[in-house]
Amino acid sequence: MIDKKNTLLSVAVALALAACGGGGGSTSTPTPTAASTTSGKAVDGYLSGSAVLCDTNKNGVADTGEAVVLTDAQGNFTFTTACASNIVVSGGTNIDTGLPFTGVLKTTAGSTVATPITSLMVDAGLTNAQVAAFLGLPVGTDPTKLDPSATTNGVLNNPDALKRTLALQQIIQQTTNTIATLGGNTTVAALQAIYLNVVKAVTAALVANPTASLIDASGNVSSGLVNNVVQQSVTNVATSSDPTLVNVKTIVATFSPSRIAAVATAAITAEAQTLATTTNSLTLTKAMQSDNTIANAVNAVGPLMLPTNTQPLTTFASALSGLASANTTIYVSPQAALAAETAAANSLNSAASAVGQTVDATKFSAPTNYLAITNDQIAINGTTYTLTQLTSGVIVTSAKVASVDTFALPLSINGTPIPANANGIKTATIKVALELKDTAATNRLLQVAIDTVTVTLNANGQLSASVPASAKIYVFGQTSSGVTANLTLSNPAATLVTAGANNTISFNMGGLFSQIASTTQNAVLTDLQNLKGNLNVKFVMSTLDLRTSNGTPTPAASILVTGAGQPAVSGEGVQGIVTVQ
Repeated sequence: MIDKKNTLLSVAVALALAACGGGGGSTSTPTPTAASTTSGKAVDGYLSGSAVLCDTNKNGVADTGEAVVLTDAQGNFTFTTACASNIVVSGGTNIDTGLPFTGVLKTTAGSTVATPITSLMVDAGLTNAQVAAFLGLPVGTDPTKLDPSATTNGVLNNPDALKRTLALQQIIQQTTNTIATLGGNTTVAALQAIYLNVVKAVTAALVANPTASLIDASGNVSSGLVNNVVQQSVTNVATSSDPTLVNVKTIVATFSPSRIAAVATAAITAEAQTLATTTNSLTLTKAMQSDNTIANAVNAVGPLMLPTNTQPLTTFASALSGLASANTTIYVSPQAALAAETAAANSLNSAASAVGQTVDATKFSAPTNYLAITNDQIAINGTTYTLTQLTSGVIVTSAKVASVDTFALPLSINGTPIPANANGIKTATIKVALELKDTAATNRLLQVAIDTVTVTLNANGQLSASVPASAKIYVFGQTSSGVTANLTLSNPAATLVTAGANNTISFNMGGLFSQIASTTQNAVLTDLQNLKGNLNVKFVMSTLDLRTSNGTPTPAASILVTGAGQPAVSGEGVQGIVTVQ
């Protein structure tokens, strides 16, 4: 099964921007001056640490010679040489919800924002007016210039646009999750391909119904159009020629698009309707975007989705809608919604039984594929601390090589946290980063990011991890006097990140400083090697879904290594305070 947070892995994923419409004529047209740079903002909530591609050949992937930059902590990106082609943004983290961005959106050059709305305008060549009408936006709205998350003095500039953006994203994401779950555990590339096929289905619904609105001016979501989107999405995936979907499409093709839509539409519509009419509720948004109920429920009754099955689906679909609503509301007001969630789960169990299926609906909202921090403990320099202790502050004895010599996380395997690739090997390429920042006003800062770490899960449930020779290590340091240094290391030691007994992932800072000492004598980094005092510590891994021992997500975090052209690592991790003696 698939968990939205899980796939990231979190993951790595694509977002693109859409082009603006035409303008009026003029008797005198001055020759335009070409822009020397291209800047924009990635918005699905602002996306931090996303890779932004100038896709000159419009194939959606980064090829040799095509420029790729990263978004900063507020979703901003800049190509130092102007990009006159489609733009694709992949991966990253929604800084509002802390969730990995798992979508694939596109646009042509000229847009100033990247949003779920803009991607509707690219492949089909739709106009501003068509998209605005389809989503109930005011006449004259230019989606390619509309930042739905923009605020002034903490107040949303256009709350209605944000609500509609969130509603559209929910329809696309829940449809993607449902198809991906039916298709089995998928790679990140396959998940992105499914997402693109869902976006095509939304666009097809607009083209086929030019006077209809997916979301009308009052915020009402059309269940009929959502049904069309779900059906067409299933058909698109089942007939796709994308090589990343070769395994998924075979499975998906065995199901009936109309029966999948009959079960999922009401629940997807209800969630989108809630987001379309609720102003700026981050708690509710995060709950809905991370909820697995719809996908897990549809997958649990897979036999009902077969074209030969004639069991009625109305009662089950209604019960699923009720459970999805209860499972997301419980995050907002837990005590009030607990009884409703239990009742809704019982209703869905009964509805499934009535059509010959046995399910346990209480498990549908639970995460299924993730890595849990065993006993909620970490180890720093070989000494074990709980996450609660780390948050409050722990005392650490400086190691021989560095103040924080090793940072280790023992992990427990839940489900399939690392999907199998095309060769059946469960492996993922992730990024890892560690930051130490003085809590006092001394400006001392040390940041380290490794851009490539290979993590593999074998058939016995054992993790392995190593840093390939092709990886780059980016280091930034700043002393108390404000002197800074940047360093990029090649040919790193494979043992800088390892996985050992009890599936413990270890970041070997001591080994890193040994490599720094052997390749360069940098006074700034030497000064920071044995930091003492009170330090904020942050450790982040991209792509992997990391949770506490009870399945609660760990805090989302992002480390953007300071300096021009330095990488950002966004994902989930741990953070707290250490006092190094």
